[in-house]
Amino acid sequence: MGPVRVSRPEDRTPYSFGGIDVRVLVSGSDTGGSFAIVEAPIVPKALAGPLHTHHREDALWYVMEGEFGAQVGDQAFHEGPGAVVFAPREIPHTYWNPGHKPAIYLEMCWPAGLERYLERLGEAVAEGGGDVLSKVMALSGEYGIEMHWNTVDRLIERHGVGFVLS
Repeated sequence: MGPVRVSRPEDRTPYSFGGIDVRVLVSGSDTGGSFAIVEAPIVPKALAGPLHTHHREDALWYVMEGEFGAQVGDQAFHEGPGAVVFAPREIPHTYWNPGHKPAIYLEMCWPAGLERYLERLGEAVAEGGGDVLSKVMALSGEYGIEMHWNTVDRLIERHGVGFVLS
């Protein structure tokens, strides 16, 4: 387990992609790999990505501000501040901001690892280039995340959201 520490806003590097700014609050290196927590503001009408399946970790979202939409398995949710949405491993899920104002949520995962994927994803998006999608696919495979790309059009149509270029 890492040393006791305080995480302050000015100490957190934001990793931006698709209208989401991920900031790691607690990393796996802080918890001996047990869990991680990230904070993520998400802009209005932004879709986080296609339905995807985590094969290694469970996750949950705690809505701090704004509106939060999610699909876990076949169930869709539209929640507000204080809500917790659980996404067990092996169940396809995604999320979005259905509102007209920014939202903020905390994402917790156990065991840790997802936070490193999000950091690397943000780095790949920041680098840009014509091979960003192939980098995303490679990273997803490396971290045990299966992307269900065929769900994107249906999610966009059903929930009135889309991908936001950062």
